[in-house]
Amino acid sequence: MPGKKLHDDANCMRCHARLGYNTDKTIRMNIHSIKDLKRAVDFCNHNLNVGWFDDEVSEVVDYLNKTYYKLPN
Repeated sequence: MPGKKLHDDANCMRCHARLGYNTDKTIRMNIHSIKDLKRAVDFCNHNLNVGWFDDEVSEVVDYLNKTYYKLPN
């Protein structure tokens, strides 16, 4: 899955090992839809200068949704 490799290469777990995904610690991110999840991934991408293109952000969103969030498409 390309999104997992992008996620791992960007070392997202540097923060999310402590914060987790879809947990009480990240509830303040208000992720209730794919659109919300994309907003959150965009936030990390831009604020941490990850450098993903739009298609890569979509791949990471897909990976996170399938692995952690299970939001309807």
